[in-house]
Amino acid sequence: MQLENKNPSPRVTTYTADVSIYSQICRLAVHEHGLNDAEHVNVDIEYAMDNYEPWFVRMQPKMTVPVLKYEDEIVGDSRDIMLFLAEKHPDKVLYPTNQKSAIDSYINDFYSKFNFIGAFTFANLASRSEEMRKFIARSKREVSLQKLKKLAQDPEFKDLAAAKIQKIQRFDLLTMAESQDLKELDNVMRVLLDRMETDLSDGRPFLMGDSYTLADVVGTAYCARIHFIKGTELFSTQVLQYWKRMQSRLSFIAANVCAVWEDALMAKQFDAFVTTLAI
Repeated sequence: MQLENKNPSPRVTTYTADVSIYSQICRLAVHEHGLNDAEHVNVDIEYAMDNYEPWFVRMQPKMTVPVLKYEDEIVGDSRDIMLFLAEKHPDKVLYPTNQKSAIDSYINDFYSKFNFIGAFTFANLASRSEEMRKFIARSKREVSLQKLKKLAQDPEFKDLAAAKIQKIQRFDLLTMAESQDLKELDNVMRVLLDRMETDLSDGRPFLMGDSYTLADVVGTAYCARIHFIKGTELFSTQVLQYWKRMQSRLSFIAANVCAVWEDALMAKQFDAFVTTLAI
């Protein structure tokens, strides 16, 4: 006779974009909390702009990734997802009571860099070639506006779409990217890396000490984004060793942490886009 499983795994689905740093935080948190049966649905926010499709907007009116569906609960925003999972699975001890203040400090430091991380990413990408600048303009403006105008024709989404259209028309991502000082962006990104270097200098394996915590979730994603753009150029000695340790964790592979341009869906989409330019 087959025994009934009294503690079945919860039904978990993530809606994420492979290269999105905040999506990577979501996926890392899911796997570090032992939810290895989770389904990961890719939402293309770099080329097809799936985040403006009705099915996604209905689930996430902000039109942003990541989104976590946990049984019948839906949580958006990567920080909220981390804290939600830590509350649901306290046995994994990723957010221990005696370290919450220190972990919160790391998390807050990371999220305070929100605009700089985006600028660092797209300014460096845009500097690579005219083809890349056209690729960014196509997806982040042309395709986005096309999809949003179509979405606005549906009464259910009219107001949401109109507000998003106004935001995109006011803020041009490519113009922002091209106006950035790349060296200054490196300096800004080094601030958190320097903090990590100092904290790791006492030989601890993780940012909080001997145990992996939510601070390491954001730390890993942060290192991955910097490596994605700059390789190990900005890493000091202890951060480089930490980065190597984080890559060896099972969660790193399970979460599909994109740390190399060639591994990202965006790279394949860019190559296909360049081919169309040549026709």
